[in-house]
Amino acid sequence: MSLRYSAIPSPSTCSPVAGMLSPLKTFVGKLKLGMKTCSGWCQAFFLLLSSATSMIVGRLRSSSECHKGLVECLPFGLACSCNARYFNQIIALVTNCHTYLPFLSLTTLFSVANAVEFKAALDHHFNVPLSIEYNNLLYVDVEVRLKQLDELCRQLSVASQIKINFLACTRLHSPMSSDSQALVVLGNLRLLLDCVQGKRRSLEADWWNFLDRCPRKSEEMLRVLMEETRCRTDQLDGLSNISFHDFSTLGVGRWLNDEIINYFVIKWCSEAQTTLGLSTFFACKFLFQENACITAKSGMLTAQEGAQVLRWCRKTERALNFCSSTWDSVFIPIHENCSHWYSAFIDFRYRRIEVYDSLRETCVTNRQKPVPLRKNTRLMLVLMWLTEVLGHMRGDPVCLSDNPQTDWVFDPHAEGQVHFQPNAYDCGVHTLWQLQHVLEFRQVRIGNKCELDRLTFTDNMAGKRMRLAQEILRDCEP
Repeated sequence: MSLRYSAIPSPSTCSPVAGMLSPLKTFVGKLKLGMKTCSGWCQAFFLLLSSATSMIVGRLRSSSECHKGLVECLPFGLACSCNARYFNQIIALVTNCHTYLPFLSLTTLFSVANAVEFKAALDHHFNVPLSIEYNNLLYVDVEVRLKQLDELCRQLSVASQIKINFLACTRLHSPMSSDSQALVVLGNLRLLLDCVQGKRRSLEADWWNFLDRCPRKSEEMLRVLMEETRCRTDQLDGLSNISFHDFSTLGVGRWLNDEIINYFVIKWCSEAQTTLGLSTFFACKFLFQENACITAKSGMLTAQEGAQVLRWCRKTERALNFCSSTWDSVFIPIHENCSHWYSAFIDFRYRRIEVYDSLRETCVTNRQKPVPLRKNTRLMLVLMWLTEVLGHMRGDPVCLSDNPQTDWVFDPHAEGQVHFQPNAYDCGVHTLWQLQHVLEFRQVRIGNKCELDRLTFTDNMAGKRMRLAQEILRDCEP
């Protein structure tokens, strides 16, 4: 595809302003003649008017000269030289996309396209047979397709800006058939972008559903992924705080460690900008009497402890790029005796404090006890104190101590809201999924209450582990 100047110079075709230059020049000449017959303020007025008109003539001449030629732009045909660069950009964009979409060409984009046709072509080209019969490198094929779709989205996203620049230029010359063709192509590229984004979402959703429906296959692929990463630990070089030892805790039957929990708490809360996600080291320092997070603190906490909490939370705000007004909830992961994960959630908007524990025995057994004897009752009292401290920090004071009239709701053992783990090792994955739920729904939802398939809890969380591992590896890429 090349551009070359035509032998047809045609400023009148390229710019409607060209015809205005002659009468304006005549007007300026008459102004100068009038100045000779006037004196005083009248002469000053003619001088000012003459200067302003000369400036307009100069601008019109400059504009006319920018649009005084035609170029041949194949396959569009003759085009005004002023927007030749945008024709080149369109040609380059389609050429680049052709690498990923062999069915795509300029000639196929000249007529108004149909979204159904685009979707069918994308389904055919990016088809991945999600089957348990497929080899254990299925995740590699899916990842390759997702990356190709991401790259296509990145490239096609520039079409909108090209169109804006192109339209601004076409307003300066008379309409040409090549302009109309270019606008049709740009419109089709925008439609294609919508279809590619839809295909990317549907492929990822199908992949996640497959991982949940086929947990044994997920376990097989996860083992292969872990072994592959063990042999190439340089893949994790992009994340300074995640070692292979940390990463391997996402493997089948492993307990997630602090680094993995903290990584996703920081990442997801930073993206959501609604929830202050505290690190796994917060609870043992401020909520419990010991690092093992077994016995919650009791009594009124001191002003010094309150000041320490504020310093910690302000540091967390800075790490998450928050300011006090942007978040209205708090998520706290708790690591009990280095063998079990659960979480606490404070919601300032809906005025409630809840503790989510995926161990059935803990929840069911304590529900049957008097409130003072329940496991998390003392923890709830400390969380109420923390809520008051953070309320002042947010500029929204909360009074919970000695206030039986409060409209806040407290649930130390959230029954009916937590999916129970059927094993002894998935608690960390459940805790991360609880975070996903409070970010999306502001509470944990199970069963039919969860409207999003991608967030549904499952008895076997191997598929979720696979997703978390892939997300980390993706984040490691430059």
